[in-house]
Amino acid sequence: MSKETFPDLARRRLLSFAGASLVLAVTPLGQATTRLPSILAVRIWPAADYTRVTLEHEVPLKFTQFTIENPDRLVVDIEGIEFNAVLEGLAGKVVGDDPYIKLLRAGRYKPGVVRLVMELKTKVKPQVFVLNPVGNYGYRLVLDVYPQEPPDPLLALLQGKKEDFE
Repeated sequence: MSKETFPDLARRRLLSFAGASLVLAVTPLGQATTRLPSILAVRIWPAADYTRVTLEHEVPLKFTQFTIENPDRLVVDIEGIEFNAVLEGLAGKVVGDDPYIKLLRAGRYKPGVVRLVMELKTKVKPQVFVLNPVGNYGYRLVLDVYPQEPPDPLLALLQGKKEDFE
């Protein structure tokens, strides 16, 4: 092997390695190694007036929402997060006596987008918004589910009194 052949072989290997690294960096396989932000916790507070679902996450997220009828559902698409065990366990967080939510589930909608689907017991007026970090809490995506027809407080009081006498 001549002295000129060895540098050519080393240069060829270096270029081959650099080319392979570049290809890997721009392909989906290579990009899969970069971790997307994830949902850290989910909390649900059902009440007579409304139900609040809060998803705590690491960074600000982009989301879109819409409702569907027959059956009534609220759909929220969240971009740029990883589907994880917290989202997988959503269905177990909804209690049976929640006045507005029948079921809450999540899944991968398309690459980089997680879709939350909230099956509803009645028609609702949802409010979806983001809260910035405060105290021990990170960013929070809040889904407030209000009934389309708010309960009449006087009627609820009278019904409560009626039950006291029965």
